[in-house]
Amino acid sequence: MELNQNVLDEYVSYLKKKYTNKILELRLDHCTDEYGEYIYLKCIIIKLSQQSKGYGSAIMYDLVKLADDCNVRIVLVVTNMFGSDLTRLYGFYRKHGFIGKDNSDVMFYIPVTVIAYK
Repeated sequence: MELNQNVLDEYVSYLKKKYTNKILELRLDHCTDEYGEYIYLKCIIIKLSQQSKGYGSAIMYDLVKLADDCNVRIVLVVTNMFGSDLTRLYGFYRKHGFIGKDNSDVMFYIPVTVIAYK
């Protein structure tokens, strides 16, 4: 699948419909840097009444699948926007395959490519 901003916008619309009344906000951008293209996860907010019910994990599963299908990274910045527990946020993203240091705001998901040697 070829990735571009229109594809991401359609995917966000799909996820918002799939998780109606669960997502407060979800924003993705298609970006490119010296390492290639990536999905920038700008914002994911689950409604307070729907938190701790697995919807955030389900959405992350969908996003990671999209990144794997398109063979692109996901980049995000962990912030304490609403007084969130940063340790909990780092744990949440690590559970979904993201890497990064606790003292750094930036975390990455990098698709794993399996190379078979003859």
